Amino acid sequence: MDPFALMDFLGLSIGEVERYVLVLSRLTGMFLSAPFFSRAVGPRRIKTALLLGITIVIFPLVSPWPHEGSASVAFMVAAATTEVAIGAVFGMLVHWVLVSVQVAGGLIGFQMGLSMAMVMDPTSGLQEGVLSNLLYLVTLILFLNMNGHHLLIEGVARSFQSLPLGSGLPSGDVLIQAGVAGVLQLFKLGILIAAPIIAATKLLYLGMGLINRASPQIQVFFLAMPIAQMIGFVLLGLTMALFAQVMAREIDGFFSLAYKVLGL
Repeated sequence: MDPFALMDFLGLSIGEVERYVLVLSRLTGMFLSAPFFSRAVGPRRIKTALLLGITIVIFPLVSPWPHEGSASVAFMVAAATTEVAIGAVFGMLVHWVLVSVQVAGGLIGFQMGLSMAMVMDPTSGLQEGVLSNLLYLVTLILFLNMNGHHLLIEGVARSFQSLPLGSGLPSGDVLIQAGVAGVLQLFKLGILIAAPIIAATKLLYLGMGLINRASPQIQVFFLAMPIAQMIGFVLLGLTMALFAQVMAREIDGFFSLAYKVLGL
C-alpha cells in the first residue's frame, strides 16, 4: 500500500505523521523499561496494539514540534532517539523500586542457603532466585493494585507539556541527581527489607559457632541451614504486612522521583 495514499485517506499531513512517530517513540521507551509493560508476557501483537492505541489517544493532546513538516531524516532520527531515551529514563526510575526487592530476595536467599535455588520467571524468560522472583511478583501485584500502570501512562501523557517534542533531554544535573538518588534508595530499600532475616541468621550462625567451639564433636552446622531456612520463612511471613506498607510508600517515592525528572 502506498503510504502517501494512506495518509491522504486518513487526512494526515507529513508533519502529523512525524509527530505521531515521536509520540510513539517516547511511549516505546517507557514500554521498554517500565514495570509491567516491559515484561515478556502475553502475545507481542497485543502489546504492540496497546502501544499503538495509547499513542492514538495521546496524539491529539500533543503540540506540534519545531521541525514539524520539514521531512528531514536527520532531525527525525535525532528527535526519535531523544524521545525513546526520555521514556526509557522515566520507566527505569519507576522500575528500580521492583529491582530493590530482587536485591533483597538475593540477600535473603544467600543467608537462608537458597542462593542456588533458581526458577524460570515466565514474565522475563530468565532464571532468577526463588525468593527474588517471589518478592518481585508480590510487589508487581501491589504495583498494579495501586494503579501504577495508569500512573505511568499519565506521566508520559503529561510529560509532553513539561518536555515538548524536540526540546531534548532534561538537564544533566536533574538526571544525575535523580540517578544517584534512585540508586541509593534502591540499595537502601533492598537492605532494609532483608535486614530482619540477615540479623536473625547472623545471630544463628554466631550461636552455632560458639556451640561448635565449645563442643567440636557436635556437628552443629549440619543443622544450621534448615534452621536458618525455618527462621527466614517465619520472619518473612511475619513481616509481609509491614512489607506491603513499606513498598506502597516507596512506590510513591520512586514515582515522585520519576515525575521530577520529567518536570512534573
